Amino acid sequence: MLLMGGVAALVVLVLVALKVSLDPKGSETVDADKSKVIHVSGVYSVLRKSPRKDLAALRPAEEEIKKYLAEISEDVNGVPIKASDRTALLKHWKAQMEMNLRGIEAGDKGGVAFYYYDYLKECPVCGKFIAKGNFVTREEIYNHPQLIPPFHLGCACVLAAHHGSEKTMRETAIAGMSPFFEGDAPPPLPEWGAVLSLSAAAGVKK
Repeated sequence: MLLMGGVAALVVLVLVALKVSLDPKGSETVDADKSKVIHVSGVYSVLRKSPRKDLAALRPAEEEIKKYLAEISEDVNGVPIKASDRTALLKHWKAQMEMNLRGIEAGDKGGVAFYYYDYLKECPVCGKFIAKGNFVTREEIYNHPQLIPPFHLGCACVLAAHHGSEKTMRETAIAGMSPFFEGDAPPPLPEWGAVLSLSAAAGVKK
């Protein structure tokens, strides 16, 4: 019985070795081809996957935000933060996150390949990192979900879909329309812990 088991194991090992020798790269070849298609098209089918889970893994949990806000007495401009402000800031964070994610999900249904940054109102925090009109591709969002706003508590930055090509993107009337970054990695983004009063950031009624 032990001899038969040993023979069977040997046969399995031989078959595995043959498979590796015939296709040494295995799934890496498929992944490489997929990446090539993504790079060329900008809207490969894998990009249709919602970035919700990936973004959630990068952003703080609700309880972490509540705990952080409880320790904050004023925003980046020295404006006092009250209990009602803390509740409004958390609500705004969740609402903005949902709005941007839904915008991308809707864009995926329409084959949108480019998104540009816009501001609901002047944001002194994000303004130091991102200019109005800077754009990113859907592929870049797929590779770097941290590119999706909001970036901090009280953030007024949003992603807007561009229904056109890169050529029309660059010819748009919005000033400063240019790639947000070039290369494999995006530049630094605002820290989520930067707090900005909603009355100064997004005009949300509390």
